[in-house]
Amino acid sequence: MTDPYWNHNVHYHPVVLAAVPDGCRTALDVGCGDGLLARKPAQKAESVTGMDRSPEMIRLAREQTPENVTFQEGDYLDDTLPEGRYDFVSAVAVVHHAPFEDAVRAWYDCWPPAAD
Repeated sequence: MTDPYWNHNVHYHPVVLAAVPDGCRTALDVGCGDGLLARKPAQKAESVTGMDRSPEMIRLAREQTPENVTFQEGDYLDDTLPEGRYDFVSAVAVVHHAPFEDAVRAWYDCWPPAAD
């Protein structure tokens, strides 16, 4: 997929996509902005959710959306992430905007529990 623009975040998209596990059912892109990255794992995952706290970014993201991608307005630090729901979580452009421990805890809590 050719990117419509390039910036330092887009540079890491291939690394993120390579990390999507085979058989991924659900993926989450936190801080999805206009949805450029969130649309890419849709090629490997059954469904992808993009989340951003900006209503304008969510509006833009919804303009070019494959059927298996949804976008949700919200802030992951406000406990709006469902627990145990996502097989893969990406957050390319958002980690440095929050206390690191709070960010990691929020994302960890939305992954499925480890198999015994």
